[in-house]
Amino acid sequence: MRKSIVLLALAVLNANAVDCIRETFEYFSTQYMPEDDIKMHILPGKLKPDSLYQKEKSLTYTAKYHWTGNHLDKISIGHFCLDEGGEGSYTPNWKVDSTKVDKLKKYTWTLPSNDVYTNFTVYRGKDSVDIVTGSTHHTFYIKNDTIHELNNWIPKNWVIYRDPKNESKCYRANGTKTIYFTYEYETRGDLLIQYIFQPNRNKYIKPPGPCEGGDKYTTIFYRKSK
Repeated sequence: MRKSIVLLALAVLNANAVDCIRETFEYFSTQYMPEDDIKMHILPGKLKPDSLYQKEKSLTYTAKYHWTGNHLDKISIGHFCLDEGGEGSYTPNWKVDSTKVDKLKKYTWTLPSNDVYTNFTVYRGKDSVDIVTGSTHHTFYIKNDTIHELNNWIPKNWVIYRDPKNESKCYRANGTKTIYFTYEYETRGDLLIQYIFQPNRNKYIKPPGPCEGGDKYTTIFYRKSK
């Protein structure tokens, strides 16, 4: 009887577990240059972002995504430090064309700019994504339960791997296994919640200020598609 209860408890835990490798891959493959501007989470995957909250020292950043089906109508944003800040909205002004290329889906993003580094193309497969901007390739692919990250412009060969004790948690590290980001997930009702922790690696280089320069804690809420 005791053994049955233990097995039942394990089954419940497994049912609520989140595969951090798959979800982190979805995170990188559905946004353009995620490190540059987290507001640019613009390509809907199986989950669409609902809202975001980021904290860095005394700086807070918030975003609320407004969708009509798979169309992102606008993003309401807030930016605050101590008692100062402001709110506003950002209306997406890009055009996207999708075509099939063998087993890949090709997305061509066109923004109202002549800058070659503004417009880009995404080649998306089940376990791989290649983001092409000019001659730059930013690639993610899953192999042996690990996400490999490559960049030919700023030479990068990173991996994202699971915490051996928690399949809902992953670490993003360089070749020496120095951890730069931690990604963790939980489900709450019809939401998937992603937590991103980025430790401050410049705290001894930049003079401290009241807002930026601390550890970054980012929480993104995703609403499950029906």
